[in-house]
Amino acid sequence: MDFQENELIPIKKLINNLENENENESLKTQVILLSCGFYYPIHKLHIKIFEDAKQHLEKERNYKIVLGYLSPSPEKSVNKKHSNKTITFDDRINMIKRVTNESPWIELTTLESENDIDVPDHHQIIKNLSTFLNEDEQVKKALKGRKLKLIYLFGLDQALKEERNGLKHLKDYEIVVIERYLDSEIKNEHGGESFKVELNDMYKDEWKIPENNIIFIKSNNNNEISSSKIRELFNNNDDKWKDLCHPKVVEYIETKKIKF
Repeated sequence: MDFQENELIPIKKLINNLENENENESLKTQVILLSCGFYYPIHKLHIKIFEDAKQHLEKERNYKIVLGYLSPSPEKSVNKKHSNKTITFDDRINMIKRVTNESPWIELTTLESENDIDVPDHHQIIKNLSTFLNEDEQVKKALKGRKLKLIYLFGLDQALKEERNGLKHLKDYEIVVIERYLDSEIKNEHGGESFKVELNDMYKDEWKIPENNIIFIKSNNNNEISSSKIRELFNNNDDKWKDLCHPKVVEYIETKKIKF
């Protein structure tokens, strides 16, 4: 049977990675990382947290990371915050593709985007993705009887947002939180392991946090890059915004003459 790609959930990279594992890698737990966000626009840190998580999980948990999915938020959700609509959905997708096309293991999925809702349900997103990947015949063939584990990945600044609908139901999944503070005040307030206490307080009636299901990865270099910082520098005619983006994203923004 000829290979058939899925439009919403591309699997070509996944199958290629599964089929080209060595014997030792094939015996490990096969893991896919999922991260959701506006990507308004996508920047270097969006990719770095995948790389940091992969390195940590493969070393500390002996997992094999076979793929990472970037899942952009629906247009309606983005426009609720960015009413000027300077970056269209197609622009966000095209910029992400320009980055992921160069990676053998990071991919774009638009599964979340097809449901144009205000606040995405992240539990439902990861559940739907897990169901599809474990039931797709092409993926099953490449897995050879193994199962895929999906892990939700996000920065600490996003972990503590109460509006992240569905986060409370992620108790059935492992969660990776990458240390990230947008300023020193936030670091003083939420630094170290205190975020676990805060999450527990936010969802204490519905989520008893199992310690082994929340993986906190420390990093001292994640504080200066954000989409809002890029927009701020851009609007101040400061070319430093280009240092925060992948070169092909910079090229796309300049070619399309996108304004923030």
